[in-house]
Amino acid sequence: MAIGNRKSPHTTPGFTLAEIMIVLVMVGVLMAMAAPRIDFTRYRVDAAAQNLRSVLMQAQRIALLRQFDVVVSIDTAHQALKTAEDVNNDGIIQPAEHKRTYTLNDGMSFAVPPTGLDSAVTSAIVGSQLGHMDGLPTITFHRDGAATSDLQLYLATPDGPNRAYRALRLIRGTGRTDWYRYDTGAGTWKLGGLQ
Repeated sequence: MAIGNRKSPHTTPGFTLAEIMIVLVMVGVLMAMAAPRIDFTRYRVDAAAQNLRSVLMQAQRIALLRQFDVVVSIDTAHQALKTAEDVNNDGIIQPAEHKRTYTLNDGMSFAVPPTGLDSAVTSAIVGSQLGHMDGLPTITFHRDGAATSDLQLYLATPDGPNRAYRALRLIRGTGRTDWYRYDTGAGTWKLGGLQ
């Protein structure tokens, strides 16, 4: 039996500290080159659109599960959606009834896009039968999940050369909500999440 061919039981395969440091430096250099090309604005406005869609879906879900109306108001002055639960279904929000405010983040705002989902628009809020509560345009989700009006809601990043627009569409009869991304180059809207 040859003793010289045996491996020491204390040696383990692995990487040296120098090898790990070289890999980390290379990853850092690649990230530094790629980071300026990442369009964070697009992700922020996508997130804002998805958050607004979630608020509308949550309002509909509460109306279905708890069997009372949920009112959603659009506050363009404060860049927010406000929800209120009309527990006794009397059409009046009492002080004791639950209210929430969901504010747009990252400088996003409700804005009029170059063109609407279906045609030209002159407002960031479009709906055929919008109600009003406290001077704000509103929709109400009923106990069957339907809404009192269809809705198109437009939002955008702050003004600038690369301003990005998003839209939400709510279908009155079903309460279904989808969001869309505006393609500036083509001048068309595309369903969000499909690009």
